[in-house]
Amino acid sequence: MMTIESFRTHRHSRANIVDDPSVLTIRRGYRIRLHSDGTAAPWEVWRIINIARLHALDYQTKQHLVFTGNSALLLYGIPTWSANPDVEVWPSEARLRITPFRPVHHTLTTVPSAKVVCRAVKPRSVNQIDTLEAESPIEAAVRLALNEEPLEAFSATCMVMHSLSHFDRFSLDESRERSERVREKMLQELAKHTTHHGVQRALAVVNAADGGCDNIFEAAILWVVKTLYCGNVVTQYPIVVGPHTYFGDIVLPDLKIIIEPDGRTKFGDNEQDVRDNTGKWLRRQHELVNNGWHVIRSQWQDTKDLARFRTSLASQLGIEHLKLPQECLRLWPAKSARR
Repeated sequence: MMTIESFRTHRHSRANIVDDPSVLTIRRGYRIRLHSDGTAAPWEVWRIINIARLHALDYQTKQHLVFTGNSALLLYGIPTWSANPDVEVWPSEARLRITPFRPVHHTLTTVPSAKVVCRAVKPRSVNQIDTLEAESPIEAAVRLALNEEPLEAFSATCMVMHSLSHFDRFSLDESRERSERVREKMLQELAKHTTHHGVQRALAVVNAADGGCDNIFEAAILWVVKTLYCGNVVTQYPIVVGPHTYFGDIVLPDLKIIIEPDGRTKFGDNEQDVRDNTGKWLRRQHELVNNGWHVIRSQWQDTKDLARFRTSLASQLGIEHLKLPQECLRLWPAKSARR
């Protein structure tokens, strides 16, 4: 397990700290050292660096700070689409005029620079996490829905719903009920921002989000689906085939279509796991197809060009020539509303 050690440094700090290559400079006066990071995944290093930036800003600033949006969700451990988000904060006194965080060079990866974004709207519900303060996940999701691009907002909203509802596919009815209660709280929060220029799009995002997404990859694929199709879309959909019950990640029941995002470790981390899981997947695929289901598989690489994936998906769904309804158009970025 990777741990973090922080150093508050100044011009009289010991050379063995300042010049140690394993000590990473987050900001002038604030450095960290990671332990047990030799085999860490790059995304784990990025997450730790992003959290360290929040602590560094809090240490450097004399004002009372409340972290908002992506930064708040980072502190709650709720994943968002951006791997290296801006540092978002509400300052109690005056807007912070502060230079961006510089890139951080770790032996495994380099974390790019990040800006500091000040929010003008004061959070209403604040929680303390370690030594920092963050707005509630509900407020953070709504703030993102109002201010960020649809994919960023949609994936964050899905992940907040998933986390707060403790979604469990083996307890679907209760999970969906809890997820709907989270949505209702988001809609109540959104109702406080009726004059915001992004309120209609935010409303579309919150209404379309689904707590059944297990990760941001599934949320991104679901987002693409919902920019194209306004019919019934269900996550974690149970399909009974003989003695087996299979769960479809994203299912369009009326079309008998299953869309399955295959994550980076879908079939396991070693050769034996891959062999075993591939065999199970082939049997599952065979049974579903024989029972009239059409299975569309998506890969992580599809997220590198979501517009292209969207065009391909529309063709596979047989809806490439249909007019898109308004609720779908609101979910796709305005500059790319056309297919």
